[in-house]
Amino acid sequence: MEAGGNGMKKKFVFLFLLLLTITLAGCQASQGNQADIPLEEAARQAMANPDAYIPYTADDLYDMIGISPDDYTEAVFFKDRDTLSGREIIMVRAKDAAASRSINEALERYLSQRKEETRNYLPNAYRLLCDAAVQASGLTVSLIIQ
Repeated sequence: MEAGGNGMKKKFVFLFLLLLTITLAGCQASQGNQADIPLEEAARQAMANPDAYIPYTADDLYDMIGISPDDYTEAVFFKDRDTLSGREIIMVRAKDAAASRSINEALERYLSQRKEETRNYLPNAYRLLCDAAVQASGLTVSLIIQ
């Protein structure tokens, strides 16, 4: 009976390891696919009403936020046509980990600045900004204010 118990334990451990391997492989595959999505497509998916947003340029990203084109491979910057709403989407795919940290810091400063600008004058925009946070996933750093 003891030998049969060990055989069952071995089968259980084997099945557990097999399921764990499949699960981890699936997670890695889904992360890889997300990194392959163009940022403009990802930004448009995040927009409640894509027609309400206007695109800004790489120059705007640098002038307004301080993110240099030398630090990223891809970036999108959209603002709501109603500039008083506070709604924005900024997504940047950094060239490397150091650039990712720099971009994250720039977006944190920008968010803090926007909160300060709207605190006493645009309460609805201020609430949106307070609910927003800079997010990082791999080399992609984003700020989505909805």
